[in-house]
Amino acid sequence: MDHGLQCLTRLTALSVGVLLLAACATPESRIRQNQALFDSYPAEIQELIRAGEIDIGFTEEMVEMALGKPDRKYSRRTAEETVTLWGYTDHYTQTRREMVDGRFRVRDSRSGHIHYVHDSVWVEVPTYHEYDRFRVEFDADGRVRAIEQTL
Repeated sequence: MDHGLQCLTRLTALSVGVLLLAACATPESRIRQNQALFDSYPAEIQELIRAGEIDIGFTEEMVEMALGKPDRKYSRRTAEETVTLWGYTDHYTQTRREMVDGRFRVRDSRSGHIHYVHDSVWVEVPTYHEYDRFRVEFDADGRVRAIEQTL
């Protein structure tokens, strides 16, 4: 198989994978996967789920239908009880400029010869930050009893 065809095949497979992941990423797609369960909910709950929102009293199934699977799960134990928390994360990338000193390979444009120079260059350094957008706390019966949001 020639290189161009291999690249095209890989790109097509990657595109299909991204589309499949995106299909699971919306409340509507999750509703379609659980249509009978969704239809059993009262209209006001259906409206919130369609909007990708949750409320106190929601079950784990309702939360997952509205928001998807949590990025993290936590367990908090106190003297009185142990509760489950679901964390939904978000991220941002911050870039800073940094001076780098080093030995660099340089090709002379006239002669084509390669030589090395010591110099300093500015580079953009990205820093990835991940944080919990919000957490959902469930009571012992598996219903939402608290929602923590990042301000």
